Amino acid sequence: MRYNVRYSVLILLFIFFTASLFSQNVTVKNGYLDLTNVNLDNKTVELKGNWDFYWHEFLLPTSYLDSLKGHKKYLAKVPKTWRKVRLNEEEYCTSDGFATYRLRLRVDNKNEIYGIKLGSIFTSYRLFVNGKLLNTLGVVGKTKETSEPKFLTQEIPIHIERKDSISSQVIDIILQVSNFYHRRAGIKEPVFFGKMETIIDDKETEISLEVLLLGVILVIGFNHILMYFFNRVDFSNLLFGGLSIIMMLRILSTQERMLLYWFPNMDWELLVRLDNFSGFGTMSFFAIYFYYSFKKDFPNILLYIYMIIGMIITILVFATPAWFYGQFRILLEAYVGIGGLYLTFGVLMVAAIRKRERAFLTFIAMFGLFGTAVYDVLNSMGVINSIDIAPYGIAWFMTIQSYLLTRESAKDRKENKRLGEELKKEKLNLENNIQERISEIQSQSVELKKYKVKQEQLNWINEGLNEIVELMRDSDKDMSKLADTLLPVIIKKIGASVGVMYVYSNDREGEVLKLIARYGIDSESVVEKIEIGEGMVGQCFKDGKERFIEDVPKNYLPIKSGLGEANAKTLAVIPMKIDQLIIGVIEIASLTEINEFHKEFLFRSLENIAAQLNIFRMNDESLSKMMHYKAREEKAMTENRELVETISAIRHEFDELKNRAS
Repeated sequence: MRYNVRYSVLILLFIFFTASLFSQNVTVKNGYLDLTNVNLDNKTVELKGNWDFYWHEFLLPTSYLDSLKGHKKYLAKVPKTWRKVRLNEEEYCTSDGFATYRLRLRVDNKNEIYGIKLGSIFTSYRLFVNGKLLNTLGVVGKTKETSEPKFLTQEIPIHIERKDSISSQVIDIILQVSNFYHRRAGIKEPVFFGKMETIIDDKETEISLEVLLLGVILVIGFNHILMYFFNRVDFSNLLFGGLSIIMMLRILSTQERMLLYWFPNMDWELLVRLDNFSGFGTMSFFAIYFYYSFKKDFPNILLYIYMIIGMIITILVFATPAWFYGQFRILLEAYVGIGGLYLTFGVLMVAAIRKRERAFLTFIAMFGLFGTAVYDVLNSMGVINSIDIAPYGIAWFMTIQSYLLTRESAKDRKENKRLGEELKKEKLNLENNIQERISEIQSQSVELKKYKVKQEQLNWINEGLNEIVELMRDSDKDMSKLADTLLPVIIKKIGASVGVMYVYSNDREGEVLKLIARYGIDSESVVEKIEIGEGMVGQCFKDGKERFIEDVPKNYLPIKSGLGEANAKTLAVIPMKIDQLIIGVIEIASLTEINEFHKEFLFRSLENIAAQLNIFRMNDESLSKMMHYKAREEKAMTENRELVETISAIRHEFDELKNRAS
């Protein structure tokens, strides 16, 4: 058993330093943090430091410079209650109110899925990232009547897409927070940032540790309750079993607040009550347990004082709202400090000095538990800012106490054997629960990977569309040249081999589709003009419906190279249209299958091309009409001149005849 205690110490030390090993020490200054030189592979960053803070304002997600106009900006330290924010020389922020936190993160310019982990924010919030609402918890409002509190630790993905011509991007994070229900207010717990897969891995680790702690305490508590029922002589076993249940409640209602995973609709007030009761109301249970273990060293009057104070705290917590008993939080924290100090040094250390049985190891266990409890109280008061570590102190205390009580109850080996079978069943149930949770997290990871693939496909489509837009922007106003430029780009982008492009024409030859571009095929293998409704191309233009054909007829748009000739596997005939106006038809043949995101690219790119070709066509028609009108105008002017000359000649002849007659 000496080795078990030694291993418990090593495990506790490992847990204490886990956060510092896997999070990096950077500081937010004036609402800004540059992470371009920070390695985020398998590590997270705690976003601690001075965030931009806007008191009694819900800042809208606009540009950073615009958001500064007409708003009073303060700096709020995170993690810490906003009650520490000084508004002026004499005034600080109150617990009740609402505010906006803002942080700008500079990251490398690349396609990445980041994540942000938000603990319990007091007491409701809305999260905006780059102008988009990503998450809401509770109901954020400007009054108590319009707000609704809720606690839940959440991991929220942030998708960043690479942009051209820049080396880094800024992630604009806005948190709108309201609190009208708790003495604490704002971002009181650490906020972590990193790659989403790292955030999820850390969460799996934290949940596994908490489940491990719960499993250890459950097994220990259940073991000692059974030991009492099988041997009712030692009342300490029952007290310790009850204490174990209360300590489990403490773990379930703090940090990850695992109660919310099992009861997602749990009332916020109830969760806070369980949190405060397990933190402040359990001191009397420790007093009763130590009293029955060391009666000679524990005065009766002090036991009664602990019990009376414990009943008052229990009634206060469960009979009044959080905002009311929160006013007495400093007194409650002082009670935990003073009460724990007396139990540790006034009872257990004295009993150890007097060499009572179990006293020395009990003092060591309580010293560790009391130390972690004081650490959490200081964290709650804002003196320090870190994660709660009391659950690990609880595990330390429970492990040592279990060892001491089990050693005393080891005489009944037959009963221990029966208890061992029961414990195996409990362990199996715990392992099944852990496995179910791991499977759920793995399923989430698979969904994230699918989303990442979808984003890569969208990026591929957007890159192709940008390339086409650039080519159209740089082109002259010749429709044929533009078609000859764009057709090869489209065919190569989707991995096809040959293609032709037809546009609608209505001239002296009537309504036909004329070939304006071809790629990968000789002129002898294509038709220069197609009647409307003729063949697949003409029919496609007529009904405006695209066609994707897998069973392509032999020698239809053959694909030739220097090594030979092959038949196409897939044929795509797609109308080029703007809304309901069809400009032409494109026909593409490929040796491979045209998948869905290739089709999406074709639809969107051909819509852009149709719009550009339509502009060229309208320009050509306008120019033709102008030339026609100009020719008619010149002809009319010529005829008018001739008419004037004829009239002048007739008038001249008339004058001569008139003179002769006179």
